[in-house]
Parts: sequence; structure tokens; C-alpha cells
Amino acid sequence: MLRILLALLLATFAGPAFAQSVIQTDNVRVELVSDVATVKPGEPFWVGLRQTIRPKWHTYWKNPGESGLPTEIAWTLPAGAKADAIVWPTPSLFDIGGVTNYGFKDEAMLLVRITPPADLAGPLKIAAEANWLVCEDVCIPEDGKFELTLPSGAATTPAPPAVRALFEAARRRVPIESPWPARYGVSKTGDPTLIVEAKSLKPDTIRDVYFFPAEWGAIATMAKQTASVTAEGIRIPLRKGEAKTAMPERLAGTLVLTEKTADGTVKQAFDVSAKLDPAFVPTSASLAGAATGEQLSLVQALLFALLGGLILNLMPCVFPVLAMKAAAFARLAGHGQAEMRRDGLAYTAGVLVSFAAMAAIVVSIRASVGDVAWGFQFQSPVFSLLIAYLFFTVGLNLSGVFEFGGRLAGVGQGLVARGGMTGAFFTGVLAVIVATPCTAPFMAAALGFALSQPAPATVAVLLAMGLGLALPYLMLSMTPALQRLLPRPGPWMDRLRQFLAFPMYASAVWMIWVLTQQTGSDGVLYALGGMILIAFAIWLLRLGGGASLGSWMRRGLAAAAVLLAFAATLKLDDAPATAASASGGQTSGVNFAGWERFSRARMAEAVAAGKPVFVDFTAAWCITCLVNERVALETPASRRAFEQAGVVKLKGDWTNRDDEITGVLKEVGRAGVPLYLFWAPGADRPKILPQVLTEAMILSELSSIQQAKR
Repeated sequence: MLRILLALLLATFAGPAFAQSVIQTDNVRVELVSDVATVKPGEPFWVGLRQTIRPKWHTYWKNPGESGLPTEIAWTLPAGAKADAIVWPTPSLFDIGGVTNYGFKDEAMLLVRITPPADLAGPLKIAAEANWLVCEDVCIPEDGKFELTLPSGAATTPAPPAVRALFEAARRRVPIESPWPARYGVSKTGDPTLIVEAKSLKPDTIRDVYFFPAEWGAIATMAKQTASVTAEGIRIPLRKGEAKTAMPERLAGTLVLTEKTADGTVKQAFDVSAKLDPAFVPTSASLAGAATGEQLSLVQALLFALLGGLILNLMPCVFPVLAMKAAAFARLAGHGQAEMRRDGLAYTAGVLVSFAAMAAIVVSIRASVGDVAWGFQFQSPVFSLLIAYLFFTVGLNLSGVFEFGGRLAGVGQGLVARGGMTGAFFTGVLAVIVATPCTAPFMAAALGFALSQPAPATVAVLLAMGLGLALPYLMLSMTPALQRLLPRPGPWMDRLRQFLAFPMYASAVWMIWVLTQQTGSDGVLYALGGMILIAFAIWLLRLGGGASLGSWMRRGLAAAAVLLAFAATLKLDDAPATAASASGGQTSGVNFAGWERFSRARMAEAVAAGKPVFVDFTAAWCITCLVNERVALETPASRRAFEQAGVVKLKGDWTNRDDEITGVLKEVGRAGVPLYLFWAPGADRPKILPQVLTEAMILSELSSIQQAKR
């Protein structure tokens, strides 16, 4: 329908133009040029319709994609002359508001071979009427009439050097004929897979592969292409387009390869014609249908977020802070009901304000750089170090090493569960900070929905999750009957407070371990050195106050020590990363024993071979991921079942940012790790497993494969 409307616009609004060799509009300069100055009767030569396009605007290829219209040329030639079809340059891909277009920016030359009459006597007159569509945010149909008059002679005379240079550049942009055989097959779901037997390619040098179908309709141009390059050639799973007709006997198009060479990155384009192979019925590693069973409405997402926030209270990463909050409530048990309510409201406010701030950060990052995911801040070594400092300082406070005083009393009281609205507020903030590495049931679908929706929905879902996290303590503070279940205050509270310091120290150690995976051993040096400086600053401040010169010097030294500790964050980006993505080797944080490292190419290759495939997306800072490995994925029974079923096990490490893994998360509608994908043998789409696994779940998934083998 969109194409019909554009055609009508082109016919209706294209203004009149008088014949000339150059047409200048507001958006495109178009000229008709020839590679010869004199023609020889019967001897072919080339003309080119050259488009010089306004910056940020584009014209269209022969297959324009989901919208647009290709440039068309109608020729008027003397009797006996012939104009061949347009030879198109290699197109570029444009994503215009989620709509995929194929076309040209800056400049394009459409080449046409002209054969003059063999009996030509006198000059050759060439007339052409061209129509084109030029688009940015809006599309404008334009046209022009062009004429060239070329003298004839006994021999061809070449055009001036500047014009010949234009044609040489244009020919370099034309795809060459593919030297490799190609075929394609159609899956049971109707989706084609293209195989180009480019066995001469070196897979590790290919950086990108894209196939531009020559005709609209057979292939869905908006579907993401994920090619795999192996020693056997190139495999590109595609999606069936909107055409109602059967797949063509031959699938034609332009294959563009981006290859890394010693001289830099090089793009090459090849015209491919793949014959339909009825015996080839492929399976694919497409993720497009993986999330279709869990498409949520806003109301469902809000409910899932609330439930996920509630369950988050039971996750191991949040327990230390919530235990502190419970102890604070017990301390308030002997106080008035009004004070309990204020404390619960302040804690809830801290949680909600933190989730609102997180939503604002997510929305702003998404608007500026694109994809963002749950727990993204833990991919920053600076954030990991600051959180390690925070856990260490809170642990010292709980151990009784120091008490916050003066202007910092409110924060300190909250962090050590001594009461006070400011303290309760900051306890809520701390609970949100430590909650982000965890993912609870119901959270995955809700977060995936939130991070793909407009800003109001993102904020609403994250606030619902925050309300779920705060709800148990809010209800406790508002319900006298529940408060009577709390134990009476006593000496046990001081012992509990001191005991709770140790989970905070353990959390600090964990964050240092995460930092090691991100920066190497240098990160440990900065973290431990910074903690010594923080402890030194606290010791100086405990020596006494007053207004004496010595007191001011101690305060100055303490401030300098803290500043020096925080200055370590400036060096973290220079520390050598140990992530697998940096070196291609093993990391000490994510255990790859018995697993292959994830790549889309390896995943596609294994699925295409009809093998069962299990993909584990994890991170060193993801506690839920680590627990799942211990209790479900790495038990002796699970390892034995994986081996007996012949499962290809792939593991993706998302400790540091990895755009390939982020893309997979987005495709399946998930906001973060853990993510578990399982392909049964011959399956076209993966099954998404729950984010909290048990050994029984894994054995159940694998049992059907083992039974089929018997």
C-alpha cells in the first residue's frame, strides 16, 4: 500500500522539467554524462545518471526495502539504438524509524550501456526522462528530462579525464560476479537460508556480512540478519517476506562482506544468484519467535514488576541490607506507632526515589546511545569500586569501628539501623543498589517490557518493582498486629548489628572479585589501597575534634586520604582488562570449563547442524547466575545429562559490555542476565528457561533428548 501511495505521489506532484543535461533541485543534483566524447556506429559505450545528494538525504536502490521507490529511466533513442538495464552500485542500509531501506547517500551513479545504430550517420541524440524519490524525514518525488548529443566518427573518442574518473569510481562501486556457488533452502516455517560456498574465506577476518535481496517481497528486509562464516562458507538465515507467491527458483541479490586486512577494513560486494535446493530444509538459530509467548500488556508488566520486587526480598544479594532494616524495626518496637510509620514511609521513599533515578538514567542513556539493560552499571569498574568502598565502610560502621556524627548522623543512623527518617531513607537507597545484580522470577519479562517501551511506561514499571521491594516493610510499619511479632529490644541487637557487618565485608570482597574480572590485578591494588585510605581517614577523625590546629590538620589529612581513594577510579579505565572479549581466552571470573565461548556464528552453526544447543548468558557480578551454576548447571547429574544428550553448551560472559550479547537480550525481550536458551534437536526457535533454575528442570529438558536416542 505504501508503495502505491508513493507511486501516486510521484505521478501527481513531480513538476515539469525541460530537457537538459543537468537538473538541480533542493535536494539532488542530477546529470546525464557519457564516458565518450565521440561515438562509433554500432559500438557500445556507457552513460551514467549521476546523483549528488544533499547531506542526510537518500535515494533508493532497485529494491528500496520496506518503503521508497527506485529511480526509473525512460529512454528515447533513434531507431536501431538500444539501452540496457541499469547497472546499480552497491546499496547502503538505512534504518528510518525502524523501517529498513536500501539506497544511496551523498553520491550515486547509475550506469547504462548504450549501443548506437550500426548505420548511424551524424550525431547521436539521446533523450531520457528520469523519476526518483529523495527522502530524509519526508519524501519528495522528483523528475527530470535529460538530453545528450554526441558526434559520431570512425573511432570512439574518450571523454575528458575528469569524466572518465567519475566512471572509474562508479565501476568500483558496482558489485562483481560472485566466484562462489550458492544455493538456498526453505525451512518448515517458510523461512529461507542462503548458503554461499565461500570456502576460500578466512572466518576470523570477516567482520560483517549482509545480503541485499535484488527484488522486494521474497525476503523480509526488516528482519535482522545474523550470518555465520565457517570453513565451509557463509550461512545467512533469512525471513520470508510479504509476497504471497512461492519462493523463486533463484534468489538473487548483492552480498556485502566487510573484511579486516593488513591494510585496514575493506568492503567487497558480490552479485549472488542462489538456486533453490528442495533437499535442503534448514533449521535456524533465529531468535525472532523466542519471546512471542510472553508479550505483555502494561497492566501485566506492572503486576509482574510488583511480584518480582516482592520476591527480590528473598534473593541473596539483598539479604544483608534487609536484615539491617529488620533489626532497625525491632529497635523501634518499643516506640510509638507514629515513629514506626514514619520509618517505613522513609524507607519506601528511599527505594522509590532510587528506582525513579534509575529509570531516568535508563531513559536518558537509551535516548543517547541506544540499548541499555538491567545491571548495566555493574559493567563499569568505577561503579564496582565505589560499591566495594560503600560495603566496606558500612561494615566498619556495623562493627562499631566508628559512628557517624554531626552532619552525617542521619545517614549513619540509617545504615546501622539506629532509626531516623534520613537513615531509613538511605537504607532504602542501599537496598536498591545491592538489588540490581539479582533477578527474581517475574522480573525478566517485566524489565524486558519496560526497557523497550516509551519513557512513561519504563518509569511506571520500575516504580512498581520498587514498591514490591519496599512493600513488606511498609506493611510491617503500618500494621500493629505484625509489629507485635517483633522481638523486644535488648543486648542481642548489638550482637546482631555486629554480625551483620560480616555479610557487608563479604559483599565488598565479592565486588573486588568482580573488579578483578573487569580490570585485572590492578583493580585489586586500587580497591585494597583505597580501603586502607578510607580506614586511615576514619582513624584520623576518631582521634578527636575541636578547633585546634592539630584537629584541623587531621581533618585535612582525612579528606586527602578519601580523595586519594576516590582518585583510584580515574585509573581504572587504563587497567588491563581480563575479559574474554578482550583476549579471546579464558577468564578467571566466569567458569568456561566444559563450555564453549558464545558467538552468534557458533550458535547458528550448531543449530543448523540439528544439534541440541544450550546457551548460558551470565556475568561475574550476577549472583543469581552464580547460584544457578552451583545448584543446577554444574551438578554431577546435570553435567552427565548434558554429555549423554550431546548438547552443545555455549556460555556468554556479560561481565563487561558486549554488544553481541546485548543484541541477543534485546531480541528475546530480556533486560539482563541470567538468560538461558535451549534448542531441542532440529528446533527453529529456542525455549527460554526460567531465571531461577533447579537441577530437576535441567534433567527434565534433557530427558526427552536421551529418550529419543534410545
